[in-house]
This record gives sequence, C-alpha cells and structure tokens, in this order.
Amino acid sequence: MSRTLEPTLLSLLPTYSKDLPLPLLELASSLLNQSRHSAGTLKAEEEVARAYACAHIACERLKITLDLPPIQPRPPVPPRIYKRLYAHLDNVLSASTLGRSGRVRTPSSKIRESGLFGSGQRVPSRGTPTKDESLAKFRSPAAARGDDTPTRSTRKPPPPAKKKGGGPVSALPAWIRPTIQFMCKELEDERIGRTVLAGMQTIAAPHGKPTKDERVSEHLTPLLAAVYFLVSSQLYVLEQGKELDDPQYIRMRKAILNVLGQAQANVNVNGMDEDELWIGWTDIRSKDIDGAVSKVVQNGWQKEEWFAGIKHMVKAKDTETNDGDEEMEDADGRQFSEKLHVQRGDTMLQSRWNMTEQKREEYQAWKQDMLRRIDEVERSRTSGMEIDVS
Repeated sequence: MSRTLEPTLLSLLPTYSKDLPLPLLELASSLLNQSRHSAGTLKAEEEVARAYACAHIACERLKITLDLPPIQPRPPVPPRIYKRLYAHLDNVLSASTLGRSGRVRTPSSKIRESGLFGSGQRVPSRGTPTKDESLAKFRSPAAARGDDTPTRSTRKPPPPAKKKGGGPVSALPAWIRPTIQFMCKELEDERIGRTVLAGMQTIAAPHGKPTKDERVSEHLTPLLAAVYFLVSSQLYVLEQGKELDDPQYIRMRKAILNVLGQAQANVNVNGMDEDELWIGWTDIRSKDIDGAVSKVVQNGWQKEEWFAGIKHMVKAKDTETNDGDEEMEDADGRQFSEKLHVQRGDTMLQSRWNMTEQKREEYQAWKQDMLRRIDEVERSRTSGMEIDVS
C-alpha cells in the first residue's frame, strides 16, 4: 500500500475523526495499482496527482456505503488538469463491484465480514441454479409451454434516447445552449443568443456533425467566449457608429469571463447529472479569449452567413427619404439606396448577399483592426501592464 494514500485520504476527509476504514484503504490502493496498468503513461503534470485522484475516486465510490463525511478535494495540480485526469481514471479503472454513480451494488465478502452491515456473520449464499432455471427467463411463453405456435412478442419497445442539452439532434455538447442563454440573460442582451448559437454550430458542428478540427473541439469554452465577444462587439460598432477602443475591449472581455465563471454553478439541465453535462468544458483566462478571437478571424469564420445577420438586429435610423433622395450618392460615393437595401430586413432586394469590392475592403479593414487590437493586448501582457481580469 502506498504510504501517501493514508494522509491523502485524510486530506480528502478532513472532518473524519475515526481511523480510516480498511475497505477504503484497500480500494484506494487497488485503484492506484490498476491505474499503473490501465493508464501507465500520463503527462508529467498529471502524474503528480495520480495517487490523489485514485484516493478521491475511492472516496466517491464508497461514500454511501461507509457513510463518509463530505469530501473536500484540494488537488495538487490546477483544477483544469485535475478534472481531466479524474475523468480519465474514473473511466478506465475497473468498477466491477461499483456502479458508475459511485454506489456499491454488491458488498464484497471482506466488507460483509467486517461488521459494517450490523452483523459479523456471513450472509448465506444462494444455491447454484440448474440449466433449465438459468435458461427459463430467456424462453418465450410458448416455448415454456411446449407450444410451437409463434406468439407476438410482449417485450416493451426500448425507451427513447435521452436528449442532450444541446438539442435533440445537436452535435454540440449539452452545456452550450443553456450557457449561451445564461450569458445573454446576465449580460442583458438576449437578442444575440440565436446568432451566438448559430456561430457555434457553424464552427464546432458544421453540417450537424462534430468538427474534425481538434483545436476547436478541445477549446469549445474559449471559442464560445470569442463568438459571443465578436457578435456583441460588432453590434456595438453598428449601434454606436464608432470603433471599439481598447478600454471597451477589456471591459467586454472581463464581463464575459465573469459570467462564464458563474456558469457551472447556475446552469443545469433536467435529467442530466453534472458530470455528464459539463463534458468538454474548460476553465479559461483572458489570453484564451484573445487566442480564440484571433483563430476565428484568421480562419474567416465571421465571413459566413451567421455573422452577416447581425446587421438586421440594428434598427435603421433616419431613413425617411423620398424617391428623388433614394438615388443620391453619399459622401463615400455609394448610392444611398444601396445602404437602405443593406439595413432594411423587410426588403425583397437581397443585395446584402452580393459580395462587392466595397464590402471586401470593409472586411479587410475590420480584420486588420481586430488583429491589431489583439496584438496590442498581447504586447501589454508581456510587458507587465495587463490588467488581470481572470
């Protein structure tokens, strides 16, 4: 038995005043030995917490049977790394006597003999069933009666598959949709929810299937923050009529980080446990958002249809013109009627889908400005002048 397991178990159960139960020590030691065979190769940063995670899993699996006090984990590695390690070990380690929920299904003989169930006597075992008894439950009623006439199956149809939180046919993780709803509500801008969701579906689940880009699939949380930031910043530019300056950039990024930090404590989906719901979630910092924004811009994902629809959230202002005025040219040389077609959502002239040289120039200017701001924020961080908003 590893010498570090007992103090590790005591640190996980700081309010436990008795001697540690032998079944708990044995299970923790067994899981640690199994992990060295089933998950022999771990990253250096994960290997540090191998014994701690095995002890934690043992506490979770026996907490009901042994009536353990609340478990208070304080892993020796950052939470993001430990959460990934814990989920991996819990998945690969044998659970022959334990259900996935952590509840002991059939106590082992050592636990039964130890008197934990109120008696030190062995529980009498059932007799070995005969061959006919074993096969009886698999035979149809007609076969049991010796009747060769086929009968209609009485088996009930399988229950429908449980829907994910992302939607009945969504390829996105279950937490994406409710987290977007939570962000929109907390940041008081519920009108952009559908656009943000459309952006996530376009990038992370194109054509209804999970993306094959591992950099996207493994960084969905920063991607969500980046998509929300790009949509809200574009809406700000359209409504305010001015570019996004650095102080506003930092304020918007900080607000998104704060809301995402509260998501796991406030978002839940009926019929889905917490571990299942948050698969694929990662904790993020400000630099993760900057990197995700840069990737979206570099890949040109905001040039697609989901991003172009932001214009229709903005109500056109001062558009009262007569027939003669509609053909007047503005100061930039474009006809004013062209602007009306872009801004009005009820027009039959869908000129907004026509890619013109003017639109290409506007996009390139926007892209260069966004990359410049990201670069400035990165430089300020390296010089020690960044405001820590994480």
